[in-house]
Amino acid sequence: MRRASIVAVLAGMLLASGCNGSNSDNGNDSAVRTMPDPAVGTAVEEAQQNDTPVAQQIVAADNTFGLALFNSLNRGEASNVAISPTSIALALQMLYNGAEGSTQRAMSQALQLQGLGALTVDQDNAALQAALINPDPKVQLTMANSLWMHLAKNAVLPSFISTNETYYAAEIGDLSGAPDDVNAWVASATNGLITTILPPADYSHVIAVLANAIYFKGEWTTAFDTDQTKTTPFMLADGTEVSCEMMNQTGSFPYIFGPNFQGVELPYGQTGRFSMLIILPAPGVDLDNFVANMTGEELSTWIGELKPAEISIGLPRFRANYSSSLVNALTSLGMGVAFNHNTADFAGLASGPRVYISDVEHETVVQVDESGTVAAGATTGTVSIALVPPAMTMNRPFFYAIVDGKTGALVFIGKLMDPSQS
Repeated sequence: MRRASIVAVLAGMLLASGCNGSNSDNGNDSAVRTMPDPAVGTAVEEAQQNDTPVAQQIVAADNTFGLALFNSLNRGEASNVAISPTSIALALQMLYNGAEGSTQRAMSQALQLQGLGALTVDQDNAALQAALINPDPKVQLTMANSLWMHLAKNAVLPSFISTNETYYAAEIGDLSGAPDDVNAWVASATNGLITTILPPADYSHVIAVLANAIYFKGEWTTAFDTDQTKTTPFMLADGTEVSCEMMNQTGSFPYIFGPNFQGVELPYGQTGRFSMLIILPAPGVDLDNFVANMTGEELSTWIGELKPAEISIGLPRFRANYSSSLVNALTSLGMGVAFNHNTADFAGLASGPRVYISDVEHETVVQVDESGTVAAGATTGTVSIALVPPAMTMNRPFFYAIVDGKTGALVFIGKLMDPSQS
Protein backbone atom coordinates (compact mmCIF):
# COMPACT_ATOMS: atom_id res chain seq x y z
CA MET A 1 0.00 0.00 0.00
CA ARG A 2 2.87 2.38 0.80
CA ARG A 3 4.39 2.12 -2.65
CA ALA A 4 1.03 2.80 -4.28
CA SER A 5 0.69 5.89 -2.11
CA ILE A 6 4.10 7.12 -3.20
CA VAL A 7 3.10 6.79 -6.85
CA ALA A 8 -0.04 8.80 -6.13
CA VAL A 9 2.07 11.52 -4.53
CA LEU A 10 4.32 11.51 -7.56
CA ALA A 11 1.27 12.31 -9.65
CA GLY A 12 0.65 15.28 -7.38
CA MET A 13 3.83 17.18 -8.18
CA LEU A 14 6.45 16.79 -10.94
CA LEU A 15 9.51 18.99 -10.77
CA ALA A 16 12.61 19.68 -12.84
CA SER A 17 14.61 22.18 -10.84
CA GLY A 18 17.66 24.31 -11.25
CA CYS A 19 19.04 26.23 -8.32
CA ASN A 20 18.35 29.87 -7.65
CA GLY A 21 19.66 30.09 -4.12
CA SER A 22 16.41 31.60 -2.81
CA ASN A 23 15.36 30.87 0.74
CA SER A 24 12.09 29.13 1.52
CA ASP A 25 9.92 30.50 4.27
CA ASN A 26 7.60 27.46 4.10
CA GLY A 27 4.61 29.73 3.66
CA ASN A 28 5.01 31.54 6.98
CA ASP A 29 4.97 35.04 5.52
CA SER A 30 2.89 37.39 7.64
CA ALA A 31 0.75 38.30 4.62
CA VAL A 32 -0.27 34.69 4.07
CA ARG A 33 -3.85 33.97 5.00
CA THR A 34 -4.82 30.83 6.89
CA MET A 35 -6.64 28.43 4.58
CA PRO A 36 -10.12 27.34 5.69
CA ASP A 37 -10.93 23.68 6.06
CA PRO A 38 -12.00 22.35 2.63
CA ALA A 39 -15.55 21.27 2.04
CA VAL A 40 -16.15 17.54 1.70
CA GLY A 41 -18.51 16.34 -1.02
CA THR A 42 -21.10 13.67 -0.45
CA ALA A 43 -19.24 10.98 -2.39
CA VAL A 44 -15.87 12.00 -0.92
CA GLU A 45 -17.27 11.87 2.60
CA GLU A 46 -18.80 8.47 1.93
CA ALA A 47 -15.54 7.15 0.50
CA GLN A 48 -13.67 8.42 3.56
CA GLN A 49 -16.11 6.79 5.97
CA ASN A 50 -16.00 3.48 4.07
CA ASP A 51 -12.22 3.64 3.53
CA THR A 52 -12.90 3.01 -0.17
CA PRO A 53 -9.73 1.77 -1.88
CA VAL A 54 -8.31 3.98 -4.62
CA ALA A 55 -8.62 2.42 -8.06
CA GLN A 56 -5.16 2.11 -9.59
CA GLN A 57 -6.66 2.91 -13.00
CA ILE A 58 -7.13 6.57 -12.03
CA VAL A 59 -3.65 6.80 -10.43
CA ALA A 60 -2.04 5.23 -13.52
CA ALA A 61 -4.00 7.54 -15.80
CA ASP A 62 -3.01 10.67 -13.88
CA ASN A 63 0.65 9.61 -13.66
CA THR A 64 0.88 8.82 -17.38
CA PHE A 65 -0.94 12.02 -18.30
CA GLY A 66 1.27 14.04 -15.95
CA LEU A 67 4.49 12.77 -17.49
CA ALA A 68 3.21 13.36 -21.03
CA LEU A 69 2.07 16.90 -20.22
CA PHE A 70 5.30 17.63 -18.36
CA ASN A 71 7.35 16.59 -21.39
CA SER A 72 5.19 18.69 -23.72
CA LEU A 73 5.67 21.77 -21.54
CA ASN A 74 9.36 21.00 -20.93
CA ARG A 75 10.26 20.69 -24.61
CA GLY A 76 12.86 23.39 -25.32
CA GLU A 77 12.43 24.95 -21.85
CA ALA A 78 15.73 25.86 -20.20
CA SER A 79 14.23 27.16 -16.95
CA ASN A 80 12.64 25.37 -14.00
CA VAL A 81 9.39 23.53 -14.77
CA ALA A 82 7.00 22.28 -12.10
CA ILE A 83 3.40 21.10 -12.45
CA SER A 84 0.76 19.36 -10.36
CA PRO A 85 -0.72 16.58 -12.51
CA THR A 86 -3.32 15.85 -9.83
CA SER A 87 -4.58 19.45 -9.89
CA ILE A 88 -4.71 19.57 -13.69
CA ALA A 89 -6.32 16.14 -13.98
CA LEU A 90 -9.02 16.95 -11.42
CA ALA A 91 -9.92 20.25 -13.11
CA LEU A 92 -10.10 18.66 -16.56
CA GLN A 93 -11.95 15.60 -15.30
CA MET A 94 -14.56 17.90 -13.80
CA LEU A 95 -14.96 19.34 -17.31
CA TYR A 96 -15.04 15.80 -18.70
CA ASN A 97 -18.49 15.49 -17.13
CA GLY A 98 -19.84 17.96 -19.69
CA ALA A 99 -18.10 16.59 -22.77
CA GLU A 100 -19.87 14.47 -25.35
CA GLY A 101 -19.08 12.77 -28.66
CA SER A 102 -15.70 13.41 -30.24
CA THR A 103 -14.81 15.94 -27.53
CA GLN A 104 -15.28 13.32 -24.81
CA ARG A 105 -13.19 10.82 -26.77
CA ALA A 106 -10.40 13.38 -27.30
CA MET A 107 -10.33 14.31 -23.63
CA SER A 108 -10.28 10.64 -22.65
CA GLN A 109 -7.28 10.11 -24.92
CA ALA A 110 -5.37 13.16 -23.67
CA LEU A 111 -6.10 12.35 -20.03
CA GLN A 112 -5.07 8.69 -20.52
CA LEU A 113 -8.46 7.51 -19.24
CA GLN A 114 -8.55 4.51 -21.60
CA GLY A 115 -12.23 5.06 -22.36
CA LEU A 116 -13.40 5.25 -18.73
CA GLY A 117 -16.87 6.73 -18.47
CA ALA A 118 -17.44 9.98 -16.61
CA LEU A 119 -19.24 8.28 -13.70
CA THR A 120 -16.35 5.84 -13.15
CA VAL A 121 -13.87 8.72 -13.24
CA ASP A 122 -15.96 10.66 -10.73
CA GLN A 123 -16.23 7.71 -8.34
CA ASP A 124 -12.49 7.02 -8.62
CA ASN A 125 -11.71 10.68 -7.93
CA ALA A 126 -13.98 10.73 -4.88
CA ALA A 127 -12.00 7.81 -3.44
CA LEU A 128 -8.67 9.44 -4.34
CA GLN A 129 -9.59 12.74 -2.70
CA ALA A 130 -10.84 10.90 0.40
CA ALA A 131 -7.60 8.91 0.65
CA LEU A 132 -5.53 12.11 0.69
CA ILE A 133 -7.39 13.75 3.60
CA ASN A 134 -5.27 14.03 6.81
CA PRO A 135 -2.48 11.78 5.56
CA ASP A 136 -0.03 12.27 8.44
CA PRO A 137 0.20 14.30 11.67
CA LYS A 138 3.12 16.26 10.19
CA VAL A 139 1.85 16.50 6.63
CA GLN A 140 -0.88 18.89 5.55
CA LEU A 141 -2.49 18.21 2.20
CA THR A 142 -5.72 19.90 1.19
CA MET A 143 -7.61 19.99 -2.08
CA ALA A 144 -10.44 22.31 -3.06
CA ASN A 145 -12.61 22.61 -6.17
CA SER A 146 -14.95 25.34 -7.31
CA LEU A 147 -17.40 26.06 -10.11
CA TRP A 148 -17.97 29.68 -11.10
CA MET A 149 -21.01 30.86 -13.10
CA HIS A 150 -23.00 34.02 -13.80
CA LEU A 151 -25.62 33.26 -11.19
CA ALA A 152 -28.01 35.94 -12.43
CA LYS A 153 -28.20 34.32 -15.90
CA ASN A 154 -26.92 30.83 -15.27
CA ALA A 155 -26.70 28.62 -18.36
CA VAL A 156 -24.91 25.67 -16.74
CA LEU A 157 -27.02 22.53 -16.58
CA PRO A 158 -28.22 21.50 -13.09
CA SER A 159 -26.94 17.96 -13.72
CA PHE A 160 -23.40 19.27 -14.33
CA ILE A 161 -23.52 21.40 -11.19
CA SER A 162 -24.84 18.54 -9.08
CA THR A 163 -22.20 16.07 -10.31
CA ASN A 164 -19.33 18.38 -9.48
CA GLU A 165 -20.78 19.26 -6.09
CA THR A 166 -21.30 15.57 -5.25
CA TYR A 167 -18.01 14.04 -6.42
CA TYR A 168 -15.63 17.02 -6.15
CA ALA A 169 -17.12 19.10 -3.31
CA ALA A 170 -17.18 21.98 -5.77
CA GLU A 171 -18.02 25.31 -4.19
CA ILE A 172 -20.27 27.54 -6.29
CA GLY A 173 -19.14 31.10 -7.07
CA ASP A 174 -20.45 34.06 -9.07
CA LEU A 175 -18.48 34.98 -12.19
CA SER A 176 -19.63 38.58 -11.99
CA GLY A 177 -16.59 39.23 -9.83
CA ALA A 178 -14.10 37.46 -12.12
CA PRO A 179 -11.19 37.36 -12.25
CA ASP A 180 -10.65 38.93 -8.81
CA ASP A 181 -12.99 36.64 -6.86
CA VAL A 182 -11.61 33.49 -8.50
CA ASN A 183 -8.04 34.58 -7.79
CA ALA A 184 -8.96 35.36 -4.18
CA TRP A 185 -10.45 31.87 -3.81
CA VAL A 186 -7.29 30.28 -5.22
CA ALA A 187 -5.10 32.42 -2.94
CA SER A 188 -7.07 31.25 0.08
CA ALA A 189 -7.01 27.60 -1.01
CA THR A 190 -3.22 27.68 -1.57
CA ASN A 191 -2.42 29.55 1.62
CA GLY A 192 -1.32 32.61 -0.35
CA LEU A 193 1.23 30.82 -2.54
CA ILE A 194 -0.75 31.35 -5.76
CA THR A 195 -2.63 34.64 -6.10
CA THR A 196 -3.26 35.53 -9.76
CA ILE A 197 -3.88 32.40 -11.81
CA LEU A 198 -6.88 33.72 -13.79
CA PRO A 199 -5.72 36.42 -16.21
CA PRO A 200 -7.46 39.78 -16.66
CA ALA A 201 -10.14 39.48 -19.36
CA ASP A 202 -13.76 40.17 -20.22
CA TYR A 203 -15.68 37.31 -18.59
CA SER A 204 -19.13 38.42 -19.73
CA HIS A 205 -19.18 35.73 -22.45
CA VAL A 206 -17.75 33.03 -20.18
CA ILE A 207 -20.21 30.29 -19.23
CA ALA A 208 -18.17 28.75 -16.42
CA VAL A 209 -14.75 28.58 -14.80
CA LEU A 210 -13.75 25.40 -12.99
CA ALA A 211 -10.89 25.64 -10.53
CA ASN A 212 -8.83 23.21 -8.51
CA ALA A 213 -6.28 24.07 -5.84
CA ILE A 214 -3.90 21.78 -3.94
CA TYR A 215 -1.80 22.79 -0.94
CA PHE A 216 0.93 20.61 0.57
CA LYS A 217 3.11 21.22 3.62
CA GLY A 218 5.29 18.41 4.88
CA GLU A 219 8.08 18.24 7.43
CA TRP A 220 11.01 16.00 6.58
CA THR A 221 11.04 12.84 8.68
CA THR A 222 14.72 13.66 9.17
CA ALA A 223 15.28 17.39 8.91
CA PHE A 224 18.46 18.92 7.51
CA ASP A 225 20.71 20.70 10.00
CA THR A 226 20.90 24.37 8.99
CA ASP A 227 24.49 24.49 10.23
CA GLN A 228 25.38 21.99 7.50
CA THR A 229 23.98 24.15 4.68
CA LYS A 230 26.83 25.55 2.59
CA THR A 231 27.13 27.78 -0.46
CA THR A 232 28.03 25.37 -3.26
CA PRO A 233 28.39 25.50 -7.06
CA PHE A 234 25.53 24.03 -9.09
CA MET A 235 26.35 23.08 -12.70
CA LEU A 236 23.74 24.11 -15.24
CA ALA A 237 22.91 22.07 -18.34
CA ASP A 238 25.17 24.26 -20.52
CA GLY A 239 28.17 23.61 -18.27
CA THR A 240 28.20 26.99 -16.54
CA GLU A 241 27.90 27.24 -12.76
CA VAL A 242 25.73 29.19 -10.34
CA SER A 243 25.79 29.27 -6.56
CA CYS A 244 23.15 27.63 -4.42
CA GLU A 245 22.58 26.91 -0.74
CA MET A 246 23.25 23.16 -0.52
CA MET A 247 21.63 21.35 2.41
CA ASN A 248 23.54 18.29 3.63
CA GLN A 249 22.92 15.22 5.76
CA THR A 250 23.99 11.59 6.00
CA GLY A 251 21.63 8.78 6.93
CA SER A 252 19.70 5.72 5.80
CA PHE A 253 17.28 6.42 2.97
CA PRO A 254 15.53 4.33 0.28
CA TYR A 255 18.01 4.37 -2.60
CA ILE A 256 18.50 2.94 -6.09
CA PHE A 257 21.57 2.94 -8.32
CA GLY A 258 20.49 2.53 -11.94
CA PRO A 259 22.49 2.11 -15.15
CA ASN A 260 22.53 5.87 -15.85
CA PHE A 261 21.01 7.44 -12.75
CA GLN A 262 20.72 7.43 -8.97
CA GLY A 263 17.45 7.77 -7.07
CA VAL A 264 16.64 8.57 -3.46
CA GLU A 265 13.42 8.96 -1.52
CA LEU A 266 13.21 11.60 1.23
CA PRO A 267 10.19 10.85 3.46
CA TYR A 268 7.89 13.35 5.13
CA GLY A 269 6.12 13.17 8.47
CA GLN A 270 5.83 10.35 10.96
CA THR A 271 4.67 7.58 8.66
CA GLY A 272 6.75 8.26 5.56
CA ARG A 273 3.65 7.75 3.42
CA PHE A 274 4.52 10.91 1.48
CA SER A 275 7.99 11.42 0.13
CA MET A 276 10.03 13.38 -2.38
CA LEU A 277 11.53 11.09 -4.99
CA ILE A 278 14.66 12.58 -6.57
CA ILE A 279 16.19 11.16 -9.74
CA LEU A 280 19.73 12.32 -10.54
CA PRO A 281 20.98 11.37 -14.04
CA ALA A 282 24.60 10.32 -14.32
CA PRO A 283 27.14 12.97 -15.40
CA GLY A 284 26.81 13.63 -19.11
CA VAL A 285 23.20 12.36 -19.30
CA ASP A 286 20.84 15.08 -20.50
CA LEU A 287 17.96 15.52 -18.01
CA ASP A 288 15.37 16.49 -20.64
CA ASN A 289 16.10 13.45 -22.80
CA PHE A 290 16.14 11.22 -19.72
CA VAL A 291 12.71 12.43 -18.57
CA ALA A 292 11.28 12.32 -22.10
CA ASN A 293 12.13 8.62 -22.33
CA MET A 294 10.90 7.79 -18.81
CA THR A 295 7.54 6.03 -18.54
CA GLY A 296 5.14 5.83 -15.64
CA GLU A 297 5.61 2.06 -15.50
CA GLU A 298 9.39 2.46 -15.40
CA LEU A 299 9.14 5.01 -12.63
CA SER A 300 6.90 2.68 -10.61
CA THR A 301 9.44 -0.10 -11.09
CA TRP A 302 12.26 2.08 -9.78
CA ILE A 303 10.18 3.03 -6.74
CA GLY A 304 9.58 -0.65 -6.05
CA GLU A 305 13.33 -1.33 -6.23
CA LEU A 306 14.34 1.29 -3.66
CA LYS A 307 16.36 -0.26 -0.81
CA PRO A 308 17.55 1.34 2.45
CA ALA A 309 21.14 2.49 2.17
CA GLU A 310 23.48 4.72 4.14
CA ILE A 311 24.16 7.67 1.86
CA SER A 312 25.33 11.27 1.97
CA ILE A 313 22.79 13.69 0.52
CA GLY A 314 23.30 17.18 -0.82
CA LEU A 315 20.07 18.93 -1.86
CA PRO A 316 19.73 22.58 -2.90
CA ARG A 317 17.42 24.80 -0.94
CA PHE A 318 15.15 26.20 -3.63
CA ARG A 319 11.90 27.79 -4.71
CA ALA A 320 10.45 26.87 -8.10
CA ASN A 321 7.55 28.85 -9.54
CA TYR A 322 6.02 27.89 -12.88
CA SER A 323 2.88 29.11 -14.62
CA SER A 324 1.54 28.61 -18.13
CA SER A 325 -1.52 28.29 -20.29
CA LEU A 326 -1.91 24.59 -21.09
CA VAL A 327 -3.88 24.97 -24.33
CA ASN A 328 -0.99 24.25 -26.70
CA ALA A 329 0.36 21.39 -24.61
CA LEU A 330 -3.07 19.76 -24.26
CA THR A 331 -3.67 20.23 -27.98
CA SER A 332 -0.43 18.36 -28.68
CA LEU A 333 -1.77 15.50 -26.53
CA GLY A 334 -4.89 15.22 -28.72
CA MET A 335 -7.38 17.49 -26.96
CA GLY A 336 -7.53 20.19 -29.65
CA VAL A 337 -11.19 19.56 -30.49
CA ALA A 338 -12.19 20.84 -27.04
CA PHE A 339 -10.57 24.23 -27.73
CA ASN A 340 -12.16 24.73 -31.17
CA HIS A 341 -15.40 26.69 -30.98
CA ASN A 342 -16.58 25.06 -34.21
CA THR A 343 -16.09 21.46 -33.06
CA ALA A 344 -16.25 21.35 -29.25
CA ASP A 345 -19.21 19.45 -27.82
CA PHE A 346 -20.04 20.27 -24.21
CA ALA A 347 -23.75 19.59 -24.45
CA GLY A 348 -23.56 18.00 -21.01
CA LEU A 349 -22.36 21.27 -19.48
CA ALA A 350 -24.63 23.96 -20.90
CA SER A 351 -27.70 24.25 -23.07
CA GLY A 352 -28.20 26.75 -25.85
CA PRO A 353 -25.25 28.12 -27.87
CA ARG A 354 -22.21 25.94 -28.51
CA VAL A 355 -19.53 26.33 -25.84
CA TYR A 356 -15.84 25.41 -25.81
CA ILE A 357 -12.80 25.51 -23.51
CA SER A 358 -11.24 28.89 -24.21
CA ASP A 359 -8.34 28.54 -21.78
CA VAL A 360 -6.69 26.28 -19.22
CA GLU A 361 -4.28 28.00 -16.82
CA HIS A 362 -1.94 26.29 -14.37
CA GLU A 363 0.53 27.42 -11.74
CA THR A 364 2.72 25.47 -9.34
CA VAL A 365 4.98 26.69 -6.55
CA VAL A 366 7.44 24.40 -4.73
CA GLN A 367 9.57 25.57 -1.79
CA VAL A 368 12.19 23.28 -0.24
CA ASP A 369 14.29 24.07 2.83
CA GLU A 370 15.92 22.33 5.79
CA SER A 371 12.59 21.70 7.57
CA GLY A 372 10.56 20.34 4.70
CA THR A 373 8.52 21.29 1.66
CA VAL A 374 5.64 23.62 0.93
CA ALA A 375 3.96 23.31 -2.46
CA ALA A 376 0.81 24.47 -4.15
CA GLY A 377 -0.79 23.84 -7.51
CA ALA A 378 -3.84 25.49 -9.06
CA THR A 379 -5.66 24.96 -12.34
CA THR A 380 -8.53 26.82 -13.99
CA GLY A 381 -10.54 25.77 -17.01
CA THR A 382 -12.56 28.52 -18.70
CA VAL A 383 -15.61 27.60 -20.78
CA SER A 384 -16.90 30.30 -23.15
CA ILE A 385 -19.74 30.81 -25.60
CA ALA A 386 -18.77 30.24 -29.23
CA LEU A 387 -19.76 33.69 -30.45
CA VAL A 388 -20.89 34.12 -34.04
CA PRO A 389 -18.29 36.39 -35.71
CA PRO A 390 -19.54 39.79 -36.90
CA ALA A 391 -20.74 39.77 -40.50
CA MET A 392 -19.61 42.48 -42.91
CA THR A 393 -20.94 42.10 -46.44
CA MET A 394 -20.32 45.11 -48.65
CA ASN A 395 -23.64 44.92 -50.49
CA ARG A 396 -24.37 48.65 -50.30
CA PRO A 397 -22.37 51.85 -50.92
CA PHE A 398 -19.16 52.12 -48.90
CA PHE A 399 -16.02 54.21 -48.45
CA TYR A 400 -12.55 52.75 -49.00
CA ALA A 401 -8.93 53.85 -48.67
CA ILE A 402 -5.49 52.50 -49.51
CA VAL A 403 -3.32 53.41 -46.54
CA ASP A 404 0.42 53.43 -45.89
CA GLY A 405 0.70 51.76 -42.49
CA LYS A 406 4.10 53.31 -41.77
CA THR A 407 3.39 56.98 -42.44
CA GLY A 408 -0.39 56.93 -42.24
CA ALA A 409 -0.68 58.52 -45.68
CA LEU A 410 -3.95 58.01 -47.54
CA VAL A 411 -2.53 57.02 -50.91
CA PHE A 412 -5.99 56.47 -52.44
CA ILE A 413 -9.49 57.10 -51.16
CA GLY A 414 -12.83 56.53 -52.77
CA LYS A 415 -16.42 55.51 -52.47
CA LEU A 416 -18.19 52.71 -54.27
CA MET A 417 -21.73 53.59 -55.19
CA ASP A 418 -22.33 51.14 -58.05
CA PRO A 419 -20.01 48.15 -58.68
CA SER A 420 -21.62 47.61 -62.12
CA GLN A 421 -20.17 50.89 -63.37
CA SER A 422 -16.62 51.00 -64.78
